[in-house]
Amino acid sequence: MNLPIELEQEEDGRWIAEIDELDGVLVYGDTKEDAIRNVKTLALRVIADRLENGEVCRNRLRVWFSKPHEQLEICEGKTCVSGIRRIGWRVKRQKGSHKTLEREGYPDYVFSFHDGDEIGSKLMTRIAKKTGLKPENLK
Repeated sequence: MNLPIELEQEEDGRWIAEIDELDGVLVYGDTKEDAIRNVKTLALRVIADRLENGEVCRNRLRVWFSKPHEQLEICEGKTCVSGIRRIGWRVKRQKGSHKTLEREGYPDYVFSFHDGDEIGSKLMTRIAKKTGLKPENLK
């Protein structure tokens, strides 16, 4: 179970941290670090409660937290997919430029860019959020 942490700062300076995959796991922190610590703590409490009540399969549960993603630079499709494959993704099937990628612990991800396509910074950051891609994986 991969639990990406979403972070945003309120106008009053407090930090909001949320894990979309777990309903109700939304907290404040005085600092970014406090918010991350608080949201991880709450997430583990929610998971423990679900385990205790038989709502999660005990023998298949693996949990890790993803840090908030930093903005990635513009990248070509070929470089991006190479980076994704470097971190353990493999092509499950391909039809034209659409590659369905798979990696244990993640839902399948469809990558639909041609090798020479330029992928903008914001879209690269979204791809990273879904795949675990980091800037150092693109080198």
